[in-house]
Amino acid sequence: MGKDKNSNSRTKLLLTGVMAAAVILLIVLLFGFFDLGHRIALLTYTKISTYEDLKAISNKPDGKYYLACDIDMAGIEWTPVTFNGTLDGNGHAIKNLRLSTKGNAVRDTYDGNMKSYQTTLVGLFDVIENATVKDLTLSSVYVEYETDEPCFAGTIAGYMGNSKIINCTVTGEVYLRAHEKMFGVGGVAGYGYGLLENVQADVTLVCTDTDRNTKDEQFMGGLIGAGYPDIIRCAVDIDGYVSEHGYVHNGGMIGLYMFYPEGTSHKGQITHNRVYGKITFFEDNDDRRAYCKAIVGEMLDQAEVFEDNAAGFRSVEVYNYDADLLPGEHSEVYSFDAKESGRFDLKASYKNAGADATYGLFINGRFFKKVSFPNGEGTIDEAIYLDAGKNEVKFRFLPGDGNITFNDVSVKESRKQVSLIVAPHQDDEILAFAGTIQQELKKGNSVKVLFLTTGDYYGTEYTAIRLAESVEALSVVGLDKSDITVLGYSDLTIQALFTSEDPDKCFQSRSGKTSTYGDPVQNLYDYHTLNTGEPADFTGANLKSDLYSYLLACRPDRVYTTSEFEWHTDHASGFALVKETLENLSKETGFHPVLCESVIHGEENEWPERLSYGSDNKPVIKEFSNPFPTKETTLDWSKVKKIVLTDEEIAKKSEAIDKFISQNEGTDEYPGTKDYTFAFCKRDEFYWEITY
Repeated sequence: MGKDKNSNSRTKLLLTGVMAAAVILLIVLLFGFFDLGHRIALLTYTKISTYEDLKAISNKPDGKYYLACDIDMAGIEWTPVTFNGTLDGNGHAIKNLRLSTKGNAVRDTYDGNMKSYQTTLVGLFDVIENATVKDLTLSSVYVEYETDEPCFAGTIAGYMGNSKIINCTVTGEVYLRAHEKMFGVGGVAGYGYGLLENVQADVTLVCTDTDRNTKDEQFMGGLIGAGYPDIIRCAVDIDGYVSEHGYVHNGGMIGLYMFYPEGTSHKGQITHNRVYGKITFFEDNDDRRAYCKAIVGEMLDQAEVFEDNAAGFRSVEVYNYDADLLPGEHSEVYSFDAKESGRFDLKASYKNAGADATYGLFINGRFFKKVSFPNGEGTIDEAIYLDAGKNEVKFRFLPGDGNITFNDVSVKESRKQVSLIVAPHQDDEILAFAGTIQQELKKGNSVKVLFLTTGDYYGTEYTAIRLAESVEALSVVGLDKSDITVLGYSDLTIQALFTSEDPDKCFQSRSGKTSTYGDPVQNLYDYHTLNTGEPADFTGANLKSDLYSYLLACRPDRVYTTSEFEWHTDHASGFALVKETLENLSKETGFHPVLCESVIHGEENEWPERLSYGSDNKPVIKEFSNPFPTKETTLDWSKVKKIVLTDEEIAKKSEAIDKFISQNEGTDEYPGTKDYTFAFCKRDEFYWEITY
């Protein structure tokens, strides 16, 4: 029987509708995955690929520009220019910018008494007005300027007027020596107002008064020295030094917050920001102010919204005015001969006459872990690995304070084993290995946890949350925070970096990051910064090098990680990365730890089996079932290794899982996974030992 014509017409209309919907969906996906909207917008911008292109901004300062690649300014002396347009960094960096010259522009700046001063300005731009600078990284900026005029110095701008600095990252140093009336420094801008949003600054700031006989006003802020900008979702790591014979106004974010000129009003916001670090200062002045606080040094006008700002910050006042305060590396270096390669117990007794301090422990030039030195006396006991022959063991000052004196630093052969958990994300270490961690610690062995990523799939604001949850969870099962290391790459970057044909290609993550990072407020820096002083670009070469360097310093006896057969690419590629790195380590050094893989994301949605509850409302604890019931793998379930957990260990694991509130409860952006995560509370944990 033939089809009727109406049926054929309806079929054609349906197919046409389906095809149209598919085309629309494809366009939406293309815009989402390839950011075509942004690329199309950049067609109206002028491309900057070289130093000469960057310099040419001064010919049309109100234009729109974008960086097409990183620009290395090493060996070039930059003269600041005034800018009124838009600069889109497009995820790229200006590296090694050097500044020792002021710009031509001057602007009025105001002190706390509303006195105004014609002020000279130093920065990539001396002035930005009605401008936007976004998605730009300034890496290894170095500003050094001395003047006898009022002056403000920053990295991106000396002065910002009604401008926006958004999604930018700055690392570097600013040194200003001045003495006339009013001067100051900022990690991003010297002085001004506008918007600073999602800005990351890791800066050393030094402001030195060169005239003992003149009382002047000095300002320092991790983002901006003085002004009234809106500051939203910014993170600052500041190491500041102020030597002043007048009045100081210092803050982790901003030194002085004040509306100007007189009579100005503003509905300001300073919200969801994080500060870590310290400002060391002296104020040689009988009429003292000595403003130095975590977020705002002195607030003469109130921001309408001032909330959800967190700080791990110290104000350190010095009362010796004879010498200018400057940064310096504090380290203690020891040399040990080892007849044979192996594990050794490092012991060091110490006396700390100052505040609590944090030093990095470096083995043969490679960062191994952070070591805390509380005020008073104590002993450090750590299992380390030494190569045959001479070895250098160094305690190097990290952000913090203290006056450490070491005594009786020694090593002796150790019987301890070191286990390393390589976790792609925060919670993987607990879901798969909480019982393993507890049992290894009970044996007197050492356990380390290394996170590959920062938990930032839904935005960088989740990094601090997820790291804090893991710190709490690991504390429950007995692991100290000092044994946690953050490699600092973004979620869903591991596969792209590991498999990239160009090892030096820099990737941008879903969260907009292009270089490694952690959370300074929790003293959880990324590994590359701890090891070298600077973050690493998101390249395959850096990812592999960072992991190799850490493994070379740690030399674990056993390495536990996730499986190559999981559907999550960070897990599968994480395993491949670890395996390849261990193969290279074994070939080049002869060190050959046991590699173990477990499973978190099995193929089927119902794995692992969800908890059921008895009549007493307590969970019924069972063993794990085969995580691959339908998928072919090279893993043989009959050869799996298992450890059995005690009731106490299971209870601790459950308590630890409960710390992952952001995953368990979910947010508006994603549903909670409580049923899934608590399903890992089983009687056993399992893994396979992998031959490589």
